[in-house]
Amino acid sequence: MNNNFNLSSIPSLPIITGKYPNNDKGAIGFDTFEIGSLPTAYWQILITSEDSNRWNNFFDNLSNEKINDKIAHHDIMYYPGMNSTAPFRNYGGPLTHFRAQYHGFIPLNQPLIIAGYVAEKYVKRNKTFTTFKLETYTEKGILIQEHWRTFMLPAVGVDLKGIQIKQTEVFPAVSKKISNNEFGPIRLLCSQDRLTMIEGDGELTAHTSLEKAKLMGHNKTTAQACISITKISRLLTKQFGNDFFTNGFIDIKLIKPTFSGEIMSSYGNIKKETTKEIICDLKVENTNNESVTVGIGGIKK
Repeated sequence: MNNNFNLSSIPSLPIITGKYPNNDKGAIGFDTFEIGSLPTAYWQILITSEDSNRWNNFFDNLSNEKINDKIAHHDIMYYPGMNSTAPFRNYGGPLTHFRAQYHGFIPLNQPLIIAGYVAEKYVKRNKTFTTFKLETYTEKGILIQEHWRTFMLPAVGVDLKGIQIKQTEVFPAVSKKISNNEFGPIRLLCSQDRLTMIEGDGELTAHTSLEKAKLMGHNKTTAQACISITKISRLLTKQFGNDFFTNGFIDIKLIKPTFSGEIMSSYGNIKKETTKEIICDLKVENTNNESVTVGIGGIKK
């Protein structure tokens, strides 16, 4: 898309680093949206320096040496993506898969346009999944980021006849063997204060409320998916710098919850390098050295 947007006709998304304001809309389920554009096809956003600083503070300013006062980290688009479903704002199940392709810098203090879609809906292992796509453009219509978020969502009373059935995808295990191609780790403590700060004031979820976490079968509050996503993003940013901002990609699966009080450590290992791309195995481990997020990422040359 290379056409200028008419900003006067596009509504503004009111928040960048937190959830869309609470309302009486129910949780997003498998049947909430059809494949195609979301109810509000386009939103305009403005990421300020204050937004960028607030987001980076959530994650102890990891890899901030790779940015300046004119650009933000690509992972700041996490909440705009989550909020693109507005006025719906609560997802009825966990985020299980995240993919992203980065085509340019995220500028600060300049209008950006985001376009949200439901990219696919499918059944796997008798469970129902919905993939949401977000595209981020400059005001002049230049695409600078694409990302996809897949959620396992409930399908109560939904006729699944004709719904696509997918086979289980298996990412190769990341070797624990140290090699000359390994980089990291980047570590972050999932303190309850951090989880509460990311979730936002007054939010009662499994990330902030032990009672809510117990309803989901957990004995501790759980870390948000954006922590794994951001830690992987910052790991690759530290490794590849500007090349990751303009030609980077991520494809990760969140396979196990992380709990409050645990330390998350992210690792990378370059497994393939050609004249066209560098591909890395990626993982995030918890305090017990168990993998909680696995996948691949790298840069296109």
